[in-house]
Amino acid sequence: MSTLAIYLGLFGVFFALGSPIVLSLAISAIIMLQINGIDLTVFASKFMVSMDNFSLTAMFFFILAGEIMNGGGMTRRIVAVVSKAVKNIPGGLAIIAIISCGIFAAINGSAIATMIAISAILYPAMVKDGYPPAFAAACLAAGGVVGPIIPPSIPMIVYGSATGDSIAALFSGGVVLGILICGAEIFVVYFISKKRGYGGKTDTTTEFGSTKGVLWALLFPIIIFVSIVTGAMTATETSAFAVVYAFVIGQFVYKEFDIKQLSTMMRKSMKSSGTIMAIVGAASAVAWILTYNRVPQMVTEAMVASISSKSVFMVVTFFILFLVGMIMDLTPAIMILTPIFMGPVAAFNIDPVFFGVFFCAVLTAGLITPPVGTLIYLGCSQAKKSFGEMVKQLLPFVLAVYVVLFIVALVPQIITFLPKNVFKLY
Repeated sequence: MSTLAIYLGLFGVFFALGSPIVLSLAISAIIMLQINGIDLTVFASKFMVSMDNFSLTAMFFFILAGEIMNGGGMTRRIVAVVSKAVKNIPGGLAIIAIISCGIFAAINGSAIATMIAISAILYPAMVKDGYPPAFAAACLAAGGVVGPIIPPSIPMIVYGSATGDSIAALFSGGVVLGILICGAEIFVVYFISKKRGYGGKTDTTTEFGSTKGVLWALLFPIIIFVSIVTGAMTATETSAFAVVYAFVIGQFVYKEFDIKQLSTMMRKSMKSSGTIMAIVGAASAVAWILTYNRVPQMVTEAMVASISSKSVFMVVTFFILFLVGMIMDLTPAIMILTPIFMGPVAAFNIDPVFFGVFFCAVLTAGLITPPVGTLIYLGCSQAKKSFGEMVKQLLPFVLAVYVVLFIVALVPQIITFLPKNVFKLY
């Protein structure tokens, strides 16, 4: 266990000094290799081999599909059609934000991209209609959390590539969980808005344009999901199809896509996916060192010796992931913790798909949990408010999300029902 303590100490020091996460991981790995007397070429080897994974290319295409959706008018139409159903009830625009994030998440798979895309349309509208800036930004940040839970999910692609679990099964396992989290957030929005007098009739002053052709946008997530779970296409093939679909609809059906922006969108998507892949590479080297020093085996032995049942293990895991999510970014947390938890998961005979979806979801919730939550800082930048103000507005959403996740920890059928009983994916 001393190996794990040394690594966490090194990573913590570099992270506290403001070093980028990928460098914190890489430098820590190199130092650990030196301590163990292992040739540094191992780092280069593990770094490159981990990225030589066909499944990881899906990240780039799903991110690019989201960019093209925004530029081609799909995102605006989704917001417009949702607004016609709910905008005149208390918290109407905020509820529109949560639902729109859920629909956009079913195409993009990224929390940050989901928040940014929906914020561009709804944040100005919410502020215009009297929602306090910090509350508006908090709603959008909370909505962004469902991005990596509702399929497709970039974190689940990363997790599945590391464990070999079926990505299609992981994706389908996230459907009900993502809907429950959206529902919990909508309840929070409605309760707070009714109490504070947000929304209602004032929302009628905001229009999001025509919904003409919205069926093409609403069919998009259905096509993606069905293609993956039926095996018609792999996750990577579906992600490439998503790009073509978004481009064709935006360019030739809606006729709103500016082809001149395509190169900019591709650069942004390459930068986003490249950052994730670099983190995967560095974290894979760290995971190899921990495995070389038998840390996963020692964790397994300690947990099996001290924990009496599956339920207790899941509760303990919930709190461990909660704490890790507070202090570590999503992708490195997945890559580092995955090999450590695989032994105990097998020892307690826990469904691997259930654990994978739960694992990714709890770590994803860390994106709105202080002190490191990425979506909190995006909200601060958007609303021009302090970190403390954003956290205060986010706390009810954080509580709601973690209540759902805690229930799921004890009722795995919420996750396993679709992939195991409906789609027979494993």
